[in-house]
Amino acid sequence: MAEGEKTMIEKQEILMNSPATAEVQTKLSRFSDYREFLSFSKSLFQLKTEEYQGLFNVLLKLESIGQDAVETMLLLKSNADEQDCYELIRFMILIDRLDMEDILT
Repeated sequence: MAEGEKTMIEKQEILMNSPATAEVQTKLSRFSDYREFLSFSKSLFQLKTEEYQGLFNVLLKLESIGQDAVETMLLLKSNADEQDCYELIRFMILIDRLDMEDILT
């Protein structure tokens, strides 16, 4: 192996131990757990089961840049008619699931 090249295992270890990876958020700050989030979000929205998980993932990303999850959901509920609200949620989930490498190629 040439100097400067790292094996895939070494690269994976670096990634897994990096500060950026260590800070990956797995819970929304305003909820004690996923069940509490689910209860709150079900009181606002009538989504399919997998859409609640998608919404949770979107809210994790938004919270990581400073947007409060509860405020976001309340804003979605109050500022759009019901159909537009669901379409926006589904659009955010779709964007969150896109693989940016596939888009760029």
